[in-house]
Amino acid sequence: MDAHELRARTAWGLIADPADTLAWHLNHELGPIEALGQVLGSHNIRALSKRLSATLQDGQVSPESLRTYRSRYSPDRVQRALDVQLEEDITAISPEHPWWPQRLGDLGERAPSTLWVKGSLHQATGAQGVAIVGSSRPTRSGRQAAIALSAWALEKGFTILSGGTQGISTDAHRRAVNGGGISVAVVAGGLESVYPPDNASLFARVLQRGAVVSEVPATVAPTVEGLLARNRVIAALADGVVVVQAEYRSGAISVAYHAAALGRHVGVVPGPWNDTRSAGCWRIYRECGAIVLTEPADISLVIPGVTHPTTI
Repeated sequence: MDAHELRARTAWGLIADPADTLAWHLNHELGPIEALGQVLGSHNIRALSKRLSATLQDGQVSPESLRTYRSRYSPDRVQRALDVQLEEDITAISPEHPWWPQRLGDLGERAPSTLWVKGSLHQATGAQGVAIVGSSRPTRSGRQAAIALSAWALEKGFTILSGGTQGISTDAHRRAVNGGGISVAVVAGGLESVYPPDNASLFARVLQRGAVVSEVPATVAPTVEGLLARNRVIAALADGVVVVQAEYRSGAISVAYHAAALGRHVGVVPGPWNDTRSAGCWRIYRECGAIVLTEPADISLVIPGVTHPTTI
């Protein structure tokens, strides 16, 4: 993309929240440059709201949303983000880019309009992928399960996706890179910094064959809201999702709910009933019809087109 489009997409990433449906429609129907010009122009907010409502297919552009965009816009911050992205070798891609993961289209108006990428996303999106997520404080058996599942997935040539966070996600990414496989970490903040910081060396190894991806530009710090929004991207990128231990309310089961809503199969590896780290797995088993995995090869039950091995 040229410099004007990159600046506009970076600005949108700074003024609109992830999964903002109005921002998606503006970018999708007007293009990021024209949409930004309309929003930041000298037009009266209410008049602009009425005109855009008549222009966009879904209509109903709220003046409050337009005021929020204007209030968040800072040319200096946009330039700072652009400078950091250039310095850190961060690439912005749009849906027209050959690396763009077509699975994101399943999110509809909640899909990202832009992805910021470090590494080799084109290698990762060419193969089937399984998201392995779970508790940030797993038991020893939970960690062993995540490692075994990742090892089986690597043998089958799957890309391993997760969120780069502590616990099960870290174990899944680490097993992938230790086995020479491809892994993708989908994070919630700008790619110039690593969150959590303890995973800096792990992320560097992920980049050797895979990628680290965000839907926000540089200078955006990760937030709870951003982490939750990021989970829909993990779910959409994967062909299937496995949750290894998860609390009743957690980011991991958020990934599972998004996956189920997108028609992806979900597998769970829970623990004992009285372990709070299993409550979320049993919840999505009950509410989403998740498949209980009993061995690593059961990953085949959540990936379309993969034959489950039989034992005699």
